[in-house]
Amino acid sequence: MASNWECIWGRGCLGILAEPALELNQGCCSVGAHLDGEEEAATVSGLAATLDPARFQFHREAAEGGVFADETRTFTRVVDGACVFLNRPGFAGGEGCALHLAALDDGESPLDWKPSVCWQLPVKVDWVDLPDGREQATVRAWSRSDWGDDGDPMHWCCTEGDRAYVGDEPVFESLAPALERILGPEVHVELRRRLV
Repeated sequence: MASNWECIWGRGCLGILAEPALELNQGCCSVGAHLDGEEEAATVSGLAATLDPARFQFHREAAEGGVFADETRTFTRVVDGACVFLNRPGFAGGEGCALHLAALDDGESPLDWKPSVCWQLPVKVDWVDLPDGREQATVRAWSRSDWGDDGDPMHWCCTEGDRAYVGDEPVFESLAPALERILGPEVHVELRRRLV
């Protein structure tokens, strides 16, 4: 939390494939996004229907085959090797997440548009129920092992090594909106109190 990690998508991110794939500019979007329940799936589906085709490279594919990997609606679909929402390098409507770009176009926070896993990374919170009924939150960075078996073949994980530790401010400042949403205001305030 006190480190200067920052997302370097588009600025040297090696991606999460088995080999470095800087030129693909996929970041962690190669496998699609895991959705956090039916409410999030409904939100993503509804927002996808509003996206401007000029800003959504795979609009036709989404219209014809949907945005989900299957009927469980637990993962976004992978098209041409990455998430259906990822506009690829050279796309005239803008490279990057179509949901992220649309949120910015509408003057809204991408946190309200993107699947939660997409804006939560690299923050991982381990919640433990305490005997007295309270919960204990341990806030840490994701590691390769958190990906389970999918983490083994990954050539690179952005929290490992020093490549992504180039930010101008500590994570608890740079990711403050995301941290507050993940932890809730009370825990977020306590986290800041302990780190400042």
